[in-house]
Formats: sequence, C-alpha cells, structure tokens
Amino acid sequence: MIAGSTSSIRLSPASSQVSCWLRQVQQLFARRQATSRTFQVHRRIHAVHMMKERAQEEVNCAVSERKANDALVRNVGLADHSDTTVQQTRVLKSSGQDGLMSRAPLPADESLNVGAIHIHAGIRSTYGQQNPHHHYPNPHYTGHQNPIESLEETPPDRLKIRQELLDSLLKATSMTDGWEAYHTLTVMFPYHIHNLSGVPQIPQRHLHHLARLLASAKPRTRSLFLRLSAVLTMLHRSGYRIYLWEWNALLDCAGKRWRKCSLEDYKAAVEVFSKMTTPQPSENPSDDENLAAEPGMGHVQPDIITYTTLIYIAGRSLDPSAIRHASNLLRVSGLPPNRITHLSLLHYYTRTKQLSGVRSTLQKMREQGFEPGLDGINACVWAYGRNGHMDVASTIYRVLRHNLQPELDVGDYDIEAAIKYLLDVESIAIRGDIIPDEITYTSLIQAFAYHGQIMKALHVFVDMLSTPNREPKAAISQQTGEHSLYQPTLAAFRGIFLGFARHAQKPLLLRTPPGSLSERLRPIQKNDWNLENLHQVFKAFMNLPADVVPSERLIYWILISFGKASGNDAGKLRKVFLQLEQRFGGGWGGRLDRLRKDLFGNNGSGGH
Repeated sequence: MIAGSTSSIRLSPASSQVSCWLRQVQQLFARRQATSRTFQVHRRIHAVHMMKERAQEEVNCAVSERKANDALVRNVGLADHSDTTVQQTRVLKSSGQDGLMSRAPLPADESLNVGAIHIHAGIRSTYGQQNPHHHYPNPHYTGHQNPIESLEETPPDRLKIRQELLDSLLKATSMTDGWEAYHTLTVMFPYHIHNLSGVPQIPQRHLHHLARLLASAKPRTRSLFLRLSAVLTMLHRSGYRIYLWEWNALLDCAGKRWRKCSLEDYKAAVEVFSKMTTPQPSENPSDDENLAAEPGMGHVQPDIITYTTLIYIAGRSLDPSAIRHASNLLRVSGLPPNRITHLSLLHYYTRTKQLSGVRSTLQKMREQGFEPGLDGINACVWAYGRNGHMDVASTIYRVLRHNLQPELDVGDYDIEAAIKYLLDVESIAIRGDIIPDEITYTSLIQAFAYHGQIMKALHVFVDMLSTPNREPKAAISQQTGEHSLYQPTLAAFRGIFLGFARHAQKPLLLRTPPGSLSERLRPIQKNDWNLENLHQVFKAFMNLPADVVPSERLIYWILISFGKASGNDAGKLRKVFLQLEQRFGGGWGGRLDRLRKDLFGNNGSGGH
C-alpha cells in the first residue's frame, strides 16, 4: 500500500468549520454525555419530586380538613373561618386531577432529537397527520406531548396503533414503507417518553430490519445517509448493538452522498470511522454496566470492507493526502488487502492519470494471487485508453473477443503473442472464459472517439450490436429462446458525438482548378470525422427505442457536432433541431433554448 505522512490532512475540523448537517451527524452516537445524562437525571428526579409533592399535598389536605372540622365542632364562632379553609382546600384539590396538584412542565431535553434528522431527510409522517385517510388513524396525537402526562398508562387504542405500525415496519419490503412506519412511531411515541411511560422502545429486530432495507438501497444519496444515521442513532440510544455491516453501510453512504466526492466527504467518512472504533457509552444510565461488560456494544472491530470503503471514498475525492491517509489506516491495521481494495486504487490512478500507479497495482495483484476479473479488465481498458495507450487497450479487447470468437490466424502477431505480452509486460492475466460486456464495448468506443480514431470506434460499435448479450440479467428472445443482441446505448452515442464535436472539421470549399500539375496530382487528405459519417451515426441514433430519452447535454453535443462538421450551416442546424424536437419532444431550456432562438428567432418559426 501507499506509505506517507498524514500530516497534510486535517481530519478533525473545528465545529465552527463543519456544516450544519455534519455537526448533527458527528453527534449521532456520542453526544455530550454529561449534558445528556444531566437532563435524563433531572427528568427522573423531577418526576420523583412531583410524586412526593402530590402525596404530601394529599396528607396536608386531609389534615387541614380534619383540623377545620374539629375547630368547627369545638367553636361555633369559628364556623365562617373553617368554611373558608375547607373551601380553599377543595379549590386547591379541584385545580389538579383526582386531588393532585397541577403538573409543571419538565425541563427541556436539549439532547439531539432523532426528529431533527427526520426533518433533514425530507420525510414527514403521513399517519394521522398529512394523510387523514391512511389505514392507521391517530386520533390521540395532537403534537408534542407533555412528558409528565406520559407517566399515565398509554390508552389501549394507541397501543394497538403502535403494534400495527411495528408489524408494518417488520413486514416492510421497501425502504419507503419501512421508513414511513418507523417515522410515524417516532412521532407518536418519542424516545424521551419511553422511560416515563408504559410504552416500550422499538424492538431492535425492527430497527435492524429497517437498517438492512436502507443499506441495500441504491443510489446512495444524502437523504439515505441521514435516514440510516437516524436509525443507527435510535439503536445506540436504546442500548442495542450496532453491527459491523451497519457501520460499513453508513460509511459507504457518507462518501457517496453527492454526485461528486470531495475531501470534505472523506473527512465525514473518517468521522464515522472514528465513532465506529471508539467506545461510546449508552445514553441510558441503567445500561452503562452492561455496556462496560460488553465492549462490542460501544464499538466494533473494522474489517477489510471498512478500510476498502475508506480507500474507495478517498480515491473518488482525487486528493493525494486522503488516499495516503486511508492507505496508512489499512497498513496499520495489519489486514491484507483484497481484490476490491486493489481495484479501488486502480480507479484512483486511472482518474488521476498515473499510469505507473496502474502498473504497480496490477503487479501487486499478480504477486498476491488476485485475478482482475471482468470488472478489473474493464478498469484496465479505461485506464490505458484514458491515458492515450490505445495499443494496450486494443490488445486487451482483442483477447476478450478471441475468447468470444476465436481467431484462426497464426504468425508473429497471433493471439498467443498478445496474451503473452499482456501477462509479461502489463501483468494483466485474462482467463479464457472472460468475454467483453457492455461496459467493455462502451469504454473502448469512448476512448477511440476521444483520441480521434472514429473508424475503430465504429468498428467496436458494430461488434457490440452484432453480439448476443450473455450478461446475467440480459433478456432472452421469446421467439428463439436465445440471447438477444446488444442494443445501442446512449453512452456509446455520447462518446461518438463528443468525438465529432472534438475532431470534426469544416468541409473543404470547392476551388478553381489548380494551376500546376503538382497541385492536381496531390492526394486529398480525407477526414473521417466528416458530415457524411455524422449523418450515418445520427440516423442510427434517431432509431433508438421509443422509451429511450437522451439528456439535454447529449442533445447539445449533437448540435455542436453538426455545427462543426457543416461549418455552422444554419439551414442544416435548423433541420437537425426540428428532427430532434419531433423525435424527443423538445421543450429544452438553458443553452438549448438560447441556441433555438439564435436559429429560429424569438417567434420560434422563422430564420435569420
């Protein structure tokens, strides 16, 4: 692994320098314990004092009544005063319930509320609130309850609703259904009243089930990260165990919250890793002894998946200090890297165009006995193609196609020589049963087009469209019972159109006949990135299935391609624009709308 100092990366920023949501997440499992315990103890002490005051008040009231009655019997002259005393006593009794004093509110609980994370997740409960017609009505819930009122026995109908919600949570098969049931439970039965009422906490079986639903959801989003954080927070607050796979899922979500990963995302992942490996006492004081006796309740031992996830997030950030820090964490742990660890590093070196790092990683994989597999082979195709070594990328593709359709030619450059070169020089071992997939074709098409080799890109495109799709989830033809052919993809077309936008040239204008013989005999250099080839590609693009909708960015690059290949012919561009609008609906905004106004004018129908 990579060795290096981690002094250049600061992974414990001050609280004022961290965004609002990160400060919330940093307090998930280890908020200020003194503050949290103080309010819990105050809550309980206050409840005990209130109970004692009620009992003492009942005794005082009874004594006052007896004294007043005795005084009335002994001295009739004091009758008016005794009546007043009795009346005052009864008024005092009627101010409470069943002879008790009116209840005073408890001190506010300033510990982090799970509901705050729910609000950040963008989801509010629909049970009995936003959707009154839901199957689970909530006639008793009228907002936040006084925690002291929760000392009374919970009504049976509310317990019935709670049980129905628990059943829905446990039987949920989708993340949406499970989260809705869970969030309603946390709203109707907040965590801070569990210890003061007869309502038990949400069972850990239900919480782990919801965590599994969230962990399996794709794609990873900020909302998903906050939801999983809320569930794991509830597990910790309830004194339950948080399993290693749940920590790893939260770690993965922390680094994939946004489409683009930055150093701040890696720091957020490291914060989760720190909470994961540091013992955290439970918020419930009664559970502290059990927590101390069972260290696994407060922290877990990271595995290779944990460190690989950190390396992957660091690689996505493209920050050298982050990749050094993650690699050093793995080295200090003493765990051997697995195949995915090496592929994560391969991805980083590819993105940063460090071909030496790519070769070093492949060499280590070979030494440690790891086969790259198809995903690793595709990573190599993209790595060498992105760095301009199309000869190596083409050789890899040639070997993969040989596994699909064997080559029969022999000689100095036969297939065996290609296999030997990849193994001996590039440390790339390709098994005989590995064949190209959609990612292989698309990566090579994009690489050839980017580097100006349009004919080779189209050749690979033809190979793709004429090859049966034997991938695991590929469709099988109902008529023939065989695998269907690969279909053209938007990613492949995007690579080709980007190539035209990058390499197309203006068409040569017809000139007067050359005056000299040398000019007449000079061969004309034909550019393959011409308008004729672009029309052929555009025709195939317009024949895409009806349910395929290109992005506005792809539409824009198509128009740019025709502009460069036609010499900004306004008539040609208007015709192409109308064809695209008729085929895909139009209504595009931004730069496409401005381009349309330039072509047709403000009324949208005229020309210049």
